[in-house]
Amino acid sequence: MQLLETTHRHQSLLANYCRTGKLETIPGIKKQNVSQYRRLVYNVVDDTLQSAYPLAYNLLTKKEWDNAVNDFFTNHSCQSPQIWYMPKEFYQYMAESASPLLNKYPFLEELLAFEWMETELFMMEDKPVIATKTGSVLTHKMVINPEHQLLSFAYPVHNKKAKKITAADKRQYFVIGHRDTAGNIFFTDLAPALVRLLEYLNEAPASLKELLLQFQSEFKIALSEADKEMIASFFENAFQQNLIIGFQN
Repeated sequence: MQLLETTHRHQSLLANYCRTGKLETIPGIKKQNVSQYRRLVYNVVDDTLQSAYPLAYNLLTKKEWDNAVNDFFTNHSCQSPQIWYMPKEFYQYMAESASPLLNKYPFLEELLAFEWMETELFMMEDKPVIATKTGSVLTHKMVINPEHQLLSFAYPVHNKKAKKITAADKRQYFVIGHRDTAGNIFFTDLAPALVRLLEYLNEAPASLKELLLQFQSEFKIALSEADKEMIASFFENAFQQNLIIGFQN
């Protein structure tokens, strides 16, 4: 037990050095070589974050990115042992530490959230459902793909180049991301009405006719034929892209 405690303490001291650059006495460590550990670990962190956040990386200047990564690397003690989860902690750290970059780029937090959603969807545990591919969105009860996430944004981080986003773009946006059966990730821009219809499906399978009746009853409106056709086209495409996983038996 004593050996394990000693090993753990020495490993913690080395990990702390790799993060902060402050070296405490560690038996057996060669001071002339230890800096290589910090460089290698930092490069892994930097490469992982660049892979997770390519849009944010391209938005920021090299100095801004390097400062943000170094600040995170030095001051944040990651809680998860899984390297793929570390970018979420970076996103959370940026938000919780009120990074000055969030003032310069008011949409940066949302951009990081959007990019993280792709990783989270890809790594999400499988959620099997019972559904058949035989049916019609109009008359059969649709089953929504449970491997999805719905987000709202104040800026169009999901469909506009980050460097071209301005204050004039600020309003409410909705996007749904989902993973198909082959593991591909798709993002779909949504109108508010479609968000509500998808929320109905999250509650229980329903046909398009049932969804439209529920929507019209809730909002006390009568949808036009053009509106109904647009909504029908959306759900047909959603079925083709696997956002609608199938139909209830």
